[in-house]
Amino acid sequence: MNFFHHQDIARRNTRLLGILFTLAVILLVSAVAILVAVFAGGLEQTQQAPGAPAPEWRLHWDIVIASAGVALSVVGFAVLYKWMVLRPGGKVVAEHLGGRRLSPDSTDPLERKVLNVVEEMAIAANMPVPPVYLLDKEPAINAFAAGYSPRDAVIGITRGGAEKLTRAQLQGVVAHEIAHILNGDMRLNIRIIAILNGILFISHAGYLLLRFGALRGGRSNGKNAALPLLGLGLLIVGAIGVLFGNIIKAAVSRQREYLADASAAQFTREPEALAGALQQIGVAQKGSKVESPNADEAAHLFFGQAVGKFMSVMATHPPLQDRIKRLTPHWDGKYKANPEAKPDLDTKAQEQSQEQFARRLTALVAALPIPQDLIEDARNPDHARALIFALLLSDNTETRASQLQLLRERQSEALVADVEAHIESVKALPMEDQLPLTELTMPALKMMDSRAASAFLNTMQQVIDVDAQVTLYEWCLYEVVSRYLQGEHNRRQQSTGGVKKNRMQDAQLSLSVLARYGHEEQETAEKAFKAGADKFSTQLNYLDQEQLNFAQLSDALSRIDQWRALEKERIVDAWLACAGYDHSISPIERKLLFTLCSCIGEPLPELPDAS
Repeated sequence: MNFFHHQDIARRNTRLLGILFTLAVILLVSAVAILVAVFAGGLEQTQQAPGAPAPEWRLHWDIVIASAGVALSVVGFAVLYKWMVLRPGGKVVAEHLGGRRLSPDSTDPLERKVLNVVEEMAIAANMPVPPVYLLDKEPAINAFAAGYSPRDAVIGITRGGAEKLTRAQLQGVVAHEIAHILNGDMRLNIRIIAILNGILFISHAGYLLLRFGALRGGRSNGKNAALPLLGLGLLIVGAIGVLFGNIIKAAVSRQREYLADASAAQFTREPEALAGALQQIGVAQKGSKVESPNADEAAHLFFGQAVGKFMSVMATHPPLQDRIKRLTPHWDGKYKANPEAKPDLDTKAQEQSQEQFARRLTALVAALPIPQDLIEDARNPDHARALIFALLLSDNTETRASQLQLLRERQSEALVADVEAHIESVKALPMEDQLPLTELTMPALKMMDSRAASAFLNTMQQVIDVDAQVTLYEWCLYEVVSRYLQGEHNRRQQSTGGVKKNRMQDAQLSLSVLARYGHEEQETAEKAFKAGADKFSTQLNYLDQEQLNFAQLSDALSRIDQWRALEKERIVDAWLACAGYDHSISPIERKLLFTLCSCIGEPLPELPDAS
């Protein structure tokens, strides 16, 4: 699936959304300003001479403009406040909805089923495994993805979804949520939540004034009636604003749901599994309704309609029948529950197809040439840190001894012993097999709090600096781990300036590094660089070894991360053309491509087998 194209659509939808919400806010602020001005003396009846025609009304624009400024500031503050609350990423949204973060090494059968499915689908999508939240108190079938990018994305599953869906159906649902992550829908969804909070604040302010004014008016025997009237006016204006805001939100959300369904079907090549999950919503008593009191503001994040709507125009999701029909045109229109004992022939065939799909994806993890004990250790928060340190240790005996000595001074004895116990097994892994091992450690590493994560990254940097030089391998491992941990705890970009100004230089540097480290011969490296530059459709100059700098490359990737989706697609295509110039992708090129894509928040595209 071309997620770059879908990301570009999401960005255009964001701009359209911004225009529509801006118009809505302008109208809302204008109405509030006039309303407040009326109660603040901004509308005055002119004095007329005896016998003159009907009196005239005069508007005091200074009061109206001042009222508009206050109203705009209040709405802006409410939007900014919500934006800051949600800034830490998807975990905040998941916890807000009552989600419980699952430990990656959980042995509970139901939790293990959910974790395995998310793990399989993430690896199939060539992206690090996101943390998983289980909504324990939700009996309905539903799921969601939240965050700003793959680096801080989380996936949430309701208990009903985990219990009632077959493994294949659950994989289809998770594929739908991963499609949202890859299509760039999550950032759009969080912006909608923040903007609607600003609009909703007008209603809240009106409600508070209405209550306060009523109490005060009651104590003063009916006097001071203006305050509750102002509150009532704000409540009505705010409600109208929320109504139109929700209509805009629903219209955008419905289109993104169709797109995520299509992407998931294309991704898994098993639309029947996803359609089967939608059918289970149709037959379930609770359907997809979410009980959390915060479900309404996050309704557009979910897989199915999370809250009831009295008008179809307010529904955040398309009708179930339409979604199922698009996925399986041969559907007879009847919801079928998952069979329990005696499935009929059609159901049995469908079940076999779904289970084949489940086995194929499960095989992705089972087929990884990584020992099972390493996979289990990668899911454990303590062992995961030891694995990363073990991967980081030098092959040079003297340097490794110094690195281990540094770890003994900085870390606990138990952790150092764990590192030493894993050295032999991780060093025995080929480089291309170390990538999925690093991906598997991400949920466990993200279990660290901010302070522990910062200390862990500092120690990683000190281990790298022991021999006063940075290898390509060390740079790749540190960049991937640090950027995903920063996505969990700190969303600030490493560098945000000069994105347009340095566009050519950044493309030039990233292609030069890829060409230089992917090809031993200078002549071949220059030809590979030219293949990439031609794909990028821009005149670029190959940089010599002396001009390559990992620190500059890190800054360049931070700027590329801010490029538009279609520009990112161009540079990723150029990287692929450069790496594939000699019709093979070496393990070094595969690792470098994975790192480059991870640094710009994109999954690694499908690559041929390493030669």
